[in-house]
Amino acid sequence: LLAAVDGGVKKMAVEVPLPITGGTELDDWPGGIGQKYETLRPMIVETLKSLGFTATQIASRTFMSLEDDAIGIWSRTGDDGQQLNVVCFATPEVLRELQELAGKGTLILVNHQFFLDQFSRAETKEFIASTQIVYLLQSLNMKGPGLLPIKGVMQRVYPQPYVVGRRIEAGVFQVLKTFESKPPQKELLEMFFKDSEVRDKSLSFFDRLKKLGAEATNI
Repeated sequence: LLAAVDGGVKKMAVEVPLPITGGTELDDWPGGIGQKYETLRPMIVETLKSLGFTATQIASRTFMSLEDDAIGIWSRTGDDGQQLNVVCFATPEVLRELQELAGKGTLILVNHQFFLDQFSRAETKEFIASTQIVYLLQSLNMKGPGLLPIKGVMQRVYPQPYVVGRRIEAGVFQVLKTFESKPPQKELLEMFFKDSEVRDKSLSFFDRLKKLGAEATNI
């Protein structure tokens, strides 16, 4: 993040997976967004320190709306009068406030909840489109021929490109392709399917059943 800030990126997004804590058989997050907020807080302490936040600022519990919405915000003002605002789990409901913050300096969105579709407002789409993803770590659940389950990962660390890889074995990934911008889901599905057609063509029927069975136990 510090590289992006130093590089002059004013509006950025960070997407990180959260370790599941307190999940049940029916729901990974029975405590909802509030549980995710409490899980995220200790994860970003070092990041906030590197961005110049004081211990008091890091320990603060400030929200952009109701506390139950868990849209947490950490703010500091630099010597130049410019603000640095870090906001987690932001939603379209606080778009106006986010636009105001972006106008005051640097805005970092952590795991925002802007799930865009055809019904999303143009203003919302434009705001997210103008936000650069500077850090991304995402697990990918893909399919090969015969619905063969494939595990993959996508990562991006500013200013490097997006890297998409396939898990070959536990802890071992092979890079399939790099992208200058975040690839759409359709392109990822096609890429993994074509890779599986070649890589898994000699996979035995028994091994295919094992992979399908392992996938079923993770549902």
